[in-house]
Amino acid sequence: MKSHDREFQGLIRQLVDTLLEELRQNQRLLRLVRRKKVALAGEFYEEHESTLRVERELLTNAVTLERDRISLITELGQLLGHPSPARLRLAEIMLYAGAECRDELLEIRDDFRDVADELEDLTAVEPIFSRHRKDQVRLYVTPSRSKLLLEDAVAVESRPARGAATIPSREGN
Repeated sequence: MKSHDREFQGLIRQLVDTLLEELRQNQRLLRLVRRKKVALAGEFYEEHESTLRVERELLTNAVTLERDRISLITELGQLLGHPSPARLRLAEIMLYAGAECRDELLEIRDDFRDVADELEDLTAVEPIFSRHRKDQVRLYVTPSRSKLLLEDAVAVESRPARGAATIPSREGN
């Protein structure tokens, strides 16, 4: 198998196109995470619902693109005789890519790293939020509200057990 085969270079071109689309989807996800974070901080629940719909669409697209990418990488790995095509790295593919695709692959790799770093920073827990999980529901509670909920829970626990306990509410919260 020679690296200049039309079929091989065509597969690399398809991989580049797939990675570019995957990068675009990840950049959309990055913008969405920013919007979602603003919506959660401002308690804009209508905005939060629309971001969830877009997020589902993006995740579906991401799964489809990931399958395409894995399929292309597996096929390239088989053509290269790689012992484990699923573990073939972009750096290895670049060794066999034509000059134009090699440059694009390097840029794409750097862009993916930038998006991943920014997504990690955005999704990290900030002091503004305390994150609570119950089953698959995620709630973001501001520190002041979290403190009130904790005080309410302590008040309920300190009451003598008489019948059904109720959680006191704080007006205006």
